[in-house]
Amino acid sequence: FAMAVLLLEGCRPKVTRFAFEPLDVGSDPVQAACDDAAAWTLRAGGFTVTVTPKADYTVRGIVLSTRRYRPDRNAILSPCDVALAWGKMADGDVLNEVSWDQSGRWYWWSYDSDFPFDNATIARYSANTHVIPSTPNVRRAVLSLDAGDRVSLSGQLVFVDATDGSSTWWWHSSLSREDTGEGSCEVLFLRSLEVDGRVYE
Repeated sequence: FAMAVLLLEGCRPKVTRFAFEPLDVGSDPVQAACDDAAAWTLRAGGFTVTVTPKADYTVRGIVLSTRRYRPDRNAILSPCDVALAWGKMADGDVLNEVSWDQSGRWYWWSYDSDFPFDNATIARYSANTHVIPSTPNVRRAVLSLDAGDRVSLSGQLVFVDATDGSSTWWWHSSLSREDTGEGSCEVLFLRSLEVDGRVYE
């Protein structure tokens, strides 16, 4: 399995189609409840995993950083996190004044005392997104992202519940842009990724 993942990650993603409208990274993510969407079940890492969609979701922003994960349990579904900024935080001059980092499925930032925004504003206009790719091609595409890319991520925010018969774990997406701390990250089942006009599905 590990070798198969390495071979997959070494392949280039294939462009599904092209988008010709410029990405608007100045607007908030678009979210709509999908209460009638059916859950589905899969087997991964010895667990029976139930994925329940909670909201259709599209976020357009600038990639701040990405972090791949292999050792943690959630990596059986999500190979990486993508930290994004939009709106007030998507301005290039603003972003250049902030240092960003990711580790352990968290992201954080630092800035000088004269930075114009407080932590609450930064949290409101940025996010660390746990990405669950919907296809091998989407997986390859999201793993190829770089800081500074202008992107659109579309799919569903999901609740993940898993069991192997003797133990259970869960991973539930935030459904708000206003929360902070543990549980505030989005868990995104990613169906479509746009990068600089190239769309991967």
